[in-house]
Amino acid sequence: MNFRSVLYIIGLLISTLGCMMFIPAMFDLLNNHQEWRIFASTGIISFLMGITIILAFRNKNTKIGSKETFLLSVLSWIFLAGISALPLYLSNLNLSYTDAFFEATSGITTTGSTILTNMENASKGLLIWRSILQWLGGIGIIVMAVAALPLLHMSGFQLFFSEQAEPSDKLRERVKNLAISIIMIYSFFTFICALLLYLAGMPLFDSICHAMTTIATGGYSTQNASIGHYENISIEIVIILGMIMASLPFILYVKTFNNNIKSIFTDKQVKGFLLLILLSVFIIAIWLNAKLNINFIEAIRISAFNVISIITGTGYSTTDFSKWGGFAIGLLFIFMLIGGCTGSTTGGIKIFRIQILFKVVIQQIQKIIRPHQIVKITYSKALIDDKTTLAILALIFLFIASVFIIAAILYFMGLDLLTSFSAAATSIAVVGPGLSSEIGPLGNFSSLPDQAKWTLSIAMIIGRLEFLAVLIILMPSFWRK
Repeated sequence: MNFRSVLYIIGLLISTLGCMMFIPAMFDLLNNHQEWRIFASTGIISFLMGITIILAFRNKNTKIGSKETFLLSVLSWIFLAGISALPLYLSNLNLSYTDAFFEATSGITTTGSTILTNMENASKGLLIWRSILQWLGGIGIIVMAVAALPLLHMSGFQLFFSEQAEPSDKLRERVKNLAISIIMIYSFFTFICALLLYLAGMPLFDSICHAMTTIATGGYSTQNASIGHYENISIEIVIILGMIMASLPFILYVKTFNNNIKSIFTDKQVKGFLLLILLSVFIIAIWLNAKLNINFIEAIRISAFNVISIITGTGYSTTDFSKWGGFAIGLLFIFMLIGGCTGSTTGGIKIFRIQILFKVVIQQIQKIIRPHQIVKITYSKALIDDKTTLAILALIFLFIASVFIIAAILYFMGLDLLTSFSAAATSIAVVGPGLSSEIGPLGNFSSLPDQAKWTLSIAMIIGRLEFLAVLIILMPSFWRK
């Protein structure tokens, strides 16, 4: 295990995070808000801490293998959440470190759950800091999906790389170039989203904040009422398009920009995701029209925004969907678990894995009908080997089991059943608001006990890292030479 390289990279990340703190410091300084001192001081401390770690663990050989990649994936999220919580803890919001850590973890994992109750009175620096955390977290998870998850044979990215056909150095270079291209596209989408939101009538500052949290599918808003505050259909349309764009595999955007335009329109995962959105929106709209007597056109508008927000794991809202009734809440719970596409900023099980699961079920049925027939599982003309299939099935099992385990823990802490399950699901699937009135779109997580907040913080990190990366480093065999 090359610990020096792991700590060296963590030092780079911490110093970068420290530099990013000067952005909210500048916003507060320009607006004559005293919070700028907190951001400036924590930024300097974080930067110096990162530089110290870099100098202490600088190594000529900074290459990392699979073990180092898994360890780095876990430690980086924990360290960055802990440090990014400091400005929130030291601010005039009077947050405990538990609340600050929960808010920062929710931000950096792009979950979007919040404990803040009066965001309109928060400084611009604090609001932009929350958005920056989600934006950085969105980049982080995509890069991790490209670099680390293929090693677990469960992300679908191994379909794009042939590790046996290429030398490791060449493969590493391809991954590096791909990551750079994705970051550039991610930044471009953010800029376009901010511009369109501003043109749609959103104030400039709000446009910047919401663009970052939309493309990150994070869902942090500058308003207590989220997007419902604006009551602007143009803004809702821009955000809907942004959420969908951010939920598609970013590797396909790279292919599209490399003169392979057809790839994004022919991809099975994209087709499945868009079909899920269409069906879900219409089903919920019909329910809202029939049961709540909402005009069908208005029902389509309400359903489209909130359902897409849930499926993509963004967590914005324009209305209190916790009052839609049992059927709608049940469907939203399922949508919450499914999520978007692999290689995007979304959480959840992901469409790719659901499609593979369906193929496995069909395969087993065919084997029962014709026991001697050899049935292979293919996806987009690529053969899915048994290792990949087992890894995907294991992750789906872990995902569902984790929701039940976290929900049981929360229930024994005194939370009601709906709050427990929706809080567990929204944390594991990194969605944001829950489905009960307490933690729903018009509520927040501030009333939960501290033990529940720490439990959910851990759940958000585990869900963001997709379970196996965490479980691998907990295995004794991982640490053996």
